[in-house]
Amino acid sequence: MRNQDSIARARLLEAKWFRMVLAALILPAINAGLNRLVLTTPIPLFLDSIGTGIAAVLGLPYGLITALATNLMEEALNAFSWTHLPFAICGMATALIVWWMVRTRRTHTPLQFMYGTFLAALANSVLGAIVAVFIFGGGTGTNIDVAVAGFALALDNILSAAFLARLTVNLIDKAPVVLAAMMAARLTRHTAR
Repeated sequence: MRNQDSIARARLLEAKWFRMVLAALILPAINAGLNRLVLTTPIPLFLDSIGTGIAAVLGLPYGLITALATNLMEEALNAFSWTHLPFAICGMATALIVWWMVRTRRTHTPLQFMYGTFLAALANSVLGAIVAVFIFGGGTGTNIDVAVAGFALALDNILSAAFLARLTVNLIDKAPVVLAAMMAARLTRHTAR
């Protein structure tokens, strides 16, 4: 019986329609829900890409779809204020890094977890700072703005402040993303396509 359940789950996971539902609806809803939850606190985290990391285990297109759908869902939840969609590039970078890790079988050791987290944090910090500064002038109306303001006072450079604030936050924020992706890769014994 247990073996039949495993086979049924494996078949469902291999079905393209199921992967698309996961990537376009379920995982973006999880991302958006976690992000909304953290925004109710003063904690400067995002928690908007755990689902993206899991989707990237299934393949790069699924990770990219989840990243885009997450930000579109955030826009819908915020009455299309257009403050989330530009940051879809950050989620896409996360998807690309996780996909590369899974594809090259770098999802097994603590060291791989650490450099995966660092790469995702670095990519998100660089891209997020560029978007925040050049599109929004540095402030995005989210919890991270307090950290950016603090760094800006110390550095007198908004781009450096936006980057350093995001790097500090993303080193914590991307750890559960990489961990979830590593667990999903192990559970599915799946190599990203």
